Amino acid sequence: MHPIIRFATIDDLPIIVDIYNQAVRSGNVTADIDPVTTDQRRKWFSEHEQNTFPVYIIEAEERVTGWGSISPYRKGRNGLKTTAEISYYIDYQYHNRGFGKLLIGHMLTDCRRIGIRNLFAILLDINYKSAGILRNFGFVEWGHLPDIVNLNDCICGQLIYGKNLGIA
Repeated sequence: MHPIIRFATIDDLPIIVDIYNQAVRSGNVTADIDPVTTDQRRKWFSEHEQNTFPVYIIEAEERVTGWGSISPYRKGRNGLKTTAEISYYIDYQYHNRGFGKLLIGHMLTDCRRIGIRNLFAILLDINYKSAGILRNFGFVEWGHLPDIVNLNDCICGQLIYGKNLGIA
């Protein structure tokens, strides 16, 4: 079955949270240390609308295999309204099957529709796999915040990878 990508609905929030919490439990891909709840993520989800800052779902084999979001950067500052943050998470059962690449490619294409000109990702500097995927899509390192994350006594930094999408 070929994967499909669609906009998330509120009914997807529990699986979005489950997949995110896999990343939390892994201990090396997000700065969150404690799992989040669906209730904690409701406000975040409500701030993402299809025509401005979407949340996407990728499905295969009749189940959700991952999700991604485009989020505002410094919401309310109109000079930054064409700059956004990209985030993506794939269910660990579906890693290394190309779903992340499909999802990121779709999200980059959709940025034209929603008017995003600059896209960036913030990731842990120990998340080499994600950094490699972003570089493959033409993202470059825009910044490094060294030694600012404490993951239960594992100190690491955050990288900012960005891409100008060339959209006027």
